[in-house]
Amino acid sequence: MMYKKFFNKFFFFYILIFISISACTLFEPVSPVASYIHIDAIRVQTDYLTQGSNSSTITDAWVIYDNKYLGTFPLPADIPLIGEGLHNIIIRGGIIENGIFATRAAYPKYTSFDTTLILSSTDKIFLSPSITYVSGNNFPQIEDFDDASLSLVTTTIGTAPLVITQQSDTNSYEGNSGSTILNDSNTVFEVASSTAFALPLNTTSYVELNYKCDIGFSVGVFIASTSGVVKSDLLFVKASPVWKKIYINLSNTGGIVTDAVNYKIYLHAEKDPVLASANLYFDNLKVVY
Repeated sequence: MMYKKFFNKFFFFYILIFISISACTLFEPVSPVASYIHIDAIRVQTDYLTQGSNSSTITDAWVIYDNKYLGTFPLPADIPLIGEGLHNIIIRGGIIENGIFATRAAYPKYTSFDTTLILSSTDKIFLSPSITYVSGNNFPQIEDFDDASLSLVTTTIGTAPLVITQQSDTNSYEGNSGSTILNDSNTVFEVASSTAFALPLNTTSYVELNYKCDIGFSVGVFIASTSGVVKSDLLFVKASPVWKKIYINLSNTGGIVTDAVNYKIYLHAEKDPVLASANLYFDNLKVVY
């Protein structure tokens, strides 16, 4: 009798466990299977005569999936997409603003890549997005150093001249570049826009610049207003032994002020006394708003 009671309790307990496991198996929702898009890089196309070089450093893909922000993905990237059938994907080119890795942004001066894809679970679709500058952009200054004239002039404190490299110079970036050498005789480099230009208050303005330098340098603006001219350092750019590109947001670094009449961009560097000399190279300076 005791054995029978024990068996009944054990059997009842076993049935409960079986039902619980079965319920989990039967009613647990199946996880959706993702398809993927793969992006190696996002490329920029330009009208060279009006927009300058297509040089860019797009570090991230900002993805909008069916009109909802999906995320920001460092490139190259495999981007998971849930859902099958026809879907809309918008990809924007992301930059590191002001050279600060924590300040990433979808560059507002570039258009987005907009496409419609038919997705199937476990698919991987390879995309090669190509974008351009927004058609309404303005470029008050472009300097590519590829002709005899320069839109940059040495200021009154500059002692080291800015010169155009030869195409045979292995340090050049695209064709010719701008360069200077700081030494004990010429310890200060400073050049500024030869012609002043206006910048809007209601539209974000940027400076784009390629550079390769033994020492760091400053980027700033001469701000002319009704009360005079103010010199304002905006950003210090660290030295780099390889060519890099920086996107400087003039609007959030203090470069745009309400009472300004016009602006000039300047580049400034000074030789450290412990160095015998220092070389700085620049290319594709652009002001864009």
